[in-house]
Amino acid sequence: MAGALLILMMLLYPQAQAAKEDVAARFSRAMELQRKGMWKEAENEYRALLKIAPKYAEAHANLGAVLVRLDKYPEAIQSYQTALKLAPNLTPIYLNIGIAHYRNAEFEKAVAAFKRFLTASPGNAQAIQLTALSLVELGRDEEALTYLERALNEAPQDPALLYATGLAALRLRKPMVSGAINELAKVPGGLASSYLLRGQANLMNTQWEKAIVDLEAAAKLSSNLPRLHYSLGLAYLKAGRDDDARTAFETELRRTPKDISTLWYLAYLDEQAGRLDGARKRLDSALAADPGSADANALLGRVLLKQGKAAEALKPLETAVARDPADGDKHYQLARAYQQLGRKEDAAREFAEYQRLKTEAQERERALILKP
Repeated sequence: MAGALLILMMLLYPQAQAAKEDVAARFSRAMELQRKGMWKEAENEYRALLKIAPKYAEAHANLGAVLVRLDKYPEAIQSYQTALKLAPNLTPIYLNIGIAHYRNAEFEKAVAAFKRFLTASPGNAQAIQLTALSLVELGRDEEALTYLERALNEAPQDPALLYATGLAALRLRKPMVSGAINELAKVPGGLASSYLLRGQANLMNTQWEKAIVDLEAAAKLSSNLPRLHYSLGLAYLKAGRDDDARTAFETELRRTPKDISTLWYLAYLDEQAGRLDGARKRLDSALAADPGSADANALLGRVLLKQGKAAEALKPLETAVARDPADGDKHYQLARAYQQLGRKEDAAREFAEYQRLKTEAQERERALILKP
């Protein structure tokens, strides 16, 4: 019996050895394709390898990197997470997960992954920089400035970091904006971002025409800057150039198709022009990305009221008021919906709240005017 077992083991050993060699050969072949930038071919090779070696953590990790190159971010993240489950000590994968989330505009998740990675590698310059940029995208500007300061210590002439610092400071009304604008104008590749930041500063200061001049200058130098066309759209809209605003916002939407603010402004322009079906389509896209958006729900309610659909308008308007109770206009639109539905008491309550908020705003404005 023992002899038979020994013979069986001897027979199986060459097969096991051959399978092991096949896995190693496939892994080497996939890595070579990856090094050559043959992303689709590398993906196919890694997937074939994982069919015969599904617990090969490094193969899952490398497949994730390839999928990022193919813009398949959800699949990439899944591959990275599988690699981590198989090999929890592969903490550098958290950096890759963060990068995949960052490129997919999932900045909250990107920050969480980068911070997890920085716990193990606190001095990693790439993770610090991408954390800073993600925080700026989220509007978490005070927190972002802490990371930006650390990132600029490593790369003081990086245009992206200088611009992000200026933008965060601008939104926080900090005095370092002018310094960032001037510094950007001096560093290689920074002039376009300097015009962009100055245009955004003029926007914030309600200098619409000056903003347009600066933003158009930025576009001539580099039309692919982040939020450039969105900023141009705002400036054109404030200056009463609705057609130009629409063109700018549509250009921005091609770059960031899920951006809620851009979708909202395009819907607003449609609503103002009487293109109510177009407005609703834009708002449906915005609310698919953020169902609780107060502004998107409010505008949807207004569109539905114009379409004579008061009953359908009620839910988005109630959501808008619940999310943003300090906005009088949202109460006014909800009051109109209640009124059209014959709910007199509810309408009276919302009209009264609208009037109260309007009076408070007027009093605040009067106090500012009279203030010595």
